[in-house]
Amino acid sequence: MKKVWSMFMLLAVCLVACTNIDDLEDDVDALKKRVTALETQVRDINSNTEALRELYNEGTFITNIEEKSDSYTLTLSNGKTVNLYMKNDNNLLCPIIGIDSEGYWTVLYNKNETPERLTVNGQPVKANGESGKTPTFNVDSEGYWQVSYDGGKHYSYIYKEGTTDKVSATGDGSAPTEDKNFKSVTVENNELVLVLAGEDAPTIRIPIVSDFECSFAAEDLKQVQEFSAGEVKEFTMTVRGVENTMITAPEGWSAKFSKEAGKENVLVVTAPVSSAKMMTRATADNSTDIAVLATSGKYAMIAKIQVKVIDTPQSKDFYTEYNTNGNITIGNVSITKGANEAILLDGSDESASNIRNLIHQKTEQTVIFLEKGAYDFNTPSIAEITGTVVIIGRYSDSKPILKPELLWKLKSGKLIFKNIQLDLTKIDASGGNNKYMFCNADATADFEDFILEDCEITNIQKNFYYNNVAAYTIKNIYAKNSRFQLNTTADGVLIFNIYNTTHLDAMQMFTFENNIVYNKTSVIGQILSWNNNIVQSPDQQQIEVSFCNNTIVNYVGKNYHLKFYDTKKITISKNIFYADPKMSSDATMCGIYKKESTPEFDVKDNIAYGLTETNKWNSFGATVKPTNPIEEQLLRLTNSPFTSMDLDKGIFILDNAYTGFGSTINQ
Repeated sequence: MKKVWSMFMLLAVCLVACTNIDDLEDDVDALKKRVTALETQVRDINSNTEALRELYNEGTFITNIEEKSDSYTLTLSNGKTVNLYMKNDNNLLCPIIGIDSEGYWTVLYNKNETPERLTVNGQPVKANGESGKTPTFNVDSEGYWQVSYDGGKHYSYIYKEGTTDKVSATGDGSAPTEDKNFKSVTVENNELVLVLAGEDAPTIRIPIVSDFECSFAAEDLKQVQEFSAGEVKEFTMTVRGVENTMITAPEGWSAKFSKEAGKENVLVVTAPVSSAKMMTRATADNSTDIAVLATSGKYAMIAKIQVKVIDTPQSKDFYTEYNTNGNITIGNVSITKGANEAILLDGSDESASNIRNLIHQKTEQTVIFLEKGAYDFNTPSIAEITGTVVIIGRYSDSKPILKPELLWKLKSGKLIFKNIQLDLTKIDASGGNNKYMFCNADATADFEDFILEDCEITNIQKNFYYNNVAAYTIKNIYAKNSRFQLNTTADGVLIFNIYNTTHLDAMQMFTFENNIVYNKTSVIGQILSWNNNIVQSPDQQQIEVSFCNNTIVNYVGKNYHLKFYDTKKITISKNIFYADPKMSSDATMCGIYKKESTPEFDVKDNIAYGLTETNKWNSFGATVKPTNPIEEQLLRLTNSPFTSMDLDKGIFILDNAYTGFGSTINQ
């Protein structure tokens, strides 16, 4: 310790006057040993003091004892490990710390004296309870004992009782204190028995229950566990001999033991899903403990970890805004609050996680707000959308998970998603059209609106939408600020497949802006697909297309990224197309097949990278094309536009030279 070595240097200077070199070396060696012993003793005193504080707490018991030559290492029922040291150096004047019969800290400086109570501002200090403090001892550079009651931030000198004389740690000619911190330490009948020093000191008996334990791993106790909003983490605990448990957590947090086979001892902790939710009265009390109370017969122990949410920007509460304002706009559709209150589900109830009955064959407007909780939302059977269904993640800084098991039929009406993670893991990628996520099977009309805003669609293994019924289609497809993650090694998985429709004249708008579409490996696919062999009746189409600021990675439009029969207006701008440089394929942004089509074109400032040198990126195919130079429409790069790529999470960091291109989701 730095202060002790400063004392050593001071005393060493005083020895310079010695003329006998041998005596000088002997004195220096003795002083080194003395200083080393003093350092060790300060450590031992502080360790014993902390151990006494823990052992004196009511209800504490010992789950394991490791006996060493001069100490015991004790594992306690609260998960802490403490050390009790049995020996002092006979050449040092070290205070003996104890606890009297009323529970106050005492100190003894000389074996012939009576223990006195340690005081703060003249008041005795309790060893436990709310006012309990644990003293920490130190030796200053001049060799005097000091004590701190705030964890070592501030120290004050220890004075002999009734005097202003500092207590020396290096001796003043009087006899040293007794060579024990305790009169005795023994193990008797499954109890650790501590007989403390001092005439009035109590005997402390702590049960030893070796076959009962509920504790976190040591590394989990060393620091506060940090979570992002809504994040879920798992902690494997040591659990043995436990009969019952009770778990407590701060407001907004969830902590439960896993129900998965083989993971019974795994505690699953979920952080509050938003900063908005965390700012309630109950969560403003700075509580940070996740506590597991375990019982076995008459014994109980508490295992704790500290948790906190990393600061995030203030979240929007869409549920509160909707009920306050009476409306919400998603995409190009405004939803006005009706007579019925919006439905709010918090994901804490397994039975309420099935939302199928809330949306199936409903003709009235249904607005559902979801909160991310312990359970994912699901639809275990086919759902038919026949009215206006709006599904919104309540808080803007977390996306609740909706995990359907079978397809949804878009028969008539509107389907609108905002701030949702649509996980398609359970959608069977094999088989026929009934395995698609969305389709218009059994449609009775053209579907009005299909909208995805601020969403994540994960694990796409088959066409995302398929137009089964040729006589009907979707009037408006809108996708913005969303991430589409494909999980396939096969070519031909399509996003919006209106392939066989004979009713394209019903389509009014296709908006696809600021999205990321990606796959781990380069495959061939189409974002909007149509079969140019299907005769249209009537032979017209007035669709307006906006395809801007998208990042398309490893999803190559060999037969066009976008394929239309006719358009009224088409804007394709500021997109990034990326493919594996080793992939042998052509790629083309768009094709319009009706020869008489005269759309208004705004095609410019798109960039592309990848494919082998023998292949190329094309702007437009088919018969109708923009007239401005191709290099203005689509520029092929010789270097990747990304400085880094994470194909697992869909994160693509753009080189500053291409600021303004592609999606801003990662920014």
